[in-house]
Amino acid sequence: MDEPRRVHLVRHGESTYNAVRRVQGNGDGIGLSETGRRQARMLGERLRSMVFERAFCSSAERALETARLALGEDFPLELRDELREIGFGEWEGLLVEDVRARFPGELDLWFRAPSSVSIAGAEPYEDFYRRALGAVEGILAATGGDVLIVTHGGIICAWLTHVLGMSPDDIWSFSLPNASLTTVVIDFKPRLRLLGDVSHIDASVRGFDGMPSPAQR
Repeated sequence: MDEPRRVHLVRHGESTYNAVRRVQGNGDGIGLSETGRRQARMLGERLRSMVFERAFCSSAERALETARLALGEDFPLELRDELREIGFGEWEGLLVEDVRARFPGELDLWFRAPSSVSIAGAEPYEDFYRRALGAVEGILAATGGDVLIVTHGGIICAWLTHVLGMSPDDIWSFSLPNASLTTVVIDFKPRLRLLGDVSHIDASVRGFDGMPSPAQR
């Protein structure tokens, strides 16, 4: 049997959209908030103590900014468009409260059974799910040893449902704070070692999980 390997998955730091609970999706031009930049620097202290063979990153600005602040400008990152978040179509750019008001019941349904929701102009959920699995599984197939993947909550949660034998509609069963670390050990079967860990982040900037949840704060 091959030696076990670790897949380290990082969700990007708090973005300017996360900070105000605005739906961001697959759009460009969304960088980190000041809190997110502080989170990324704290994340870097942890990542620099870890060993991994290669590092991959979503090409979205907020993910790339997280990786560069955490690992340094000269660290060899491999960018992947397929690691970007799901495209939310006409929801993108709207505050969560506005989505709830303009599309009654749809946000709650999205978090309970996303495959049953059709959002105008959005990436179909089934297409996103296949893309997420293909992105992570493709990286694993093309590499050996431990790897780091800096990406988005949706990508990480989709892959977790797959390796843990859950339904694709269970994607939002995980709470992943910004700049959190999730680790899966690939052994005789995939085993979840860490989930959404933020022990490297000071309580003053830890924040919420940053997802556009329908729950009220």
